[in-house]
Amino acid sequence: MTKFLKTSLATTAFLMTFASTALAEPSAWVGGLFGLSVPNASNTNSRGMYGITGGAKLGSEYGIGAYYLTSSKDEDTATGKSAFNYDLYGAEFTYQFEGEAAGVYLGGRIGTSKVKSGIVTTSPMNYGAVAGFNRMLGESFSIGGELSWMSVASSSGTGSGQTTSTPIDAFSMINFLATLKLWF
Repeated sequence: MTKFLKTSLATTAFLMTFASTALAEPSAWVGGLFGLSVPNASNTNSRGMYGITGGAKLGSEYGIGAYYLTSSKDEDTATGKSAFNYDLYGAEFTYQFEGEAAGVYLGGRIGTSKVKSGIVTTSPMNYGAVAGFNRMLGESFSIGGELSWMSVASSSGTGSGQTTSTPIDAFSMINFLATLKLWF
């Protein structure tokens, strides 16, 4: 019974702290991102990217959330066109500035990917850094932008009809994205 009481009190204290913060200002968001991704993989060019993000502030400065970003393009190769597509998804951890720099955030991202190169599809790990700015438009909406550097680990996989594993080299990308978020 004592363990149950301690757990209940701790949970109640946490929820009250979170609720009081939420009443003072919006502390959770969901939104969309779109813009330009520039990968450094061989035989690739800049391309469009879009995705979604969501998260919450833990207190006034720290935040935790999730992201999903996707980009696809058929690249020109010596033998014609070849698909080079990637989806990135995972968790993000941010520091949300206050005062004079309100709206600015810095953070890190870590997750998994789905990469398709030609007929080979793999699921390597991704990680990176993000910096952004949210300009509030009223109390519930923001418009902004973010710059992120993401790295995708090397991996190998098989494509349709293949019996041996084909490697996909590690690559990085810089993303320039506009954001539109709903805060609550």
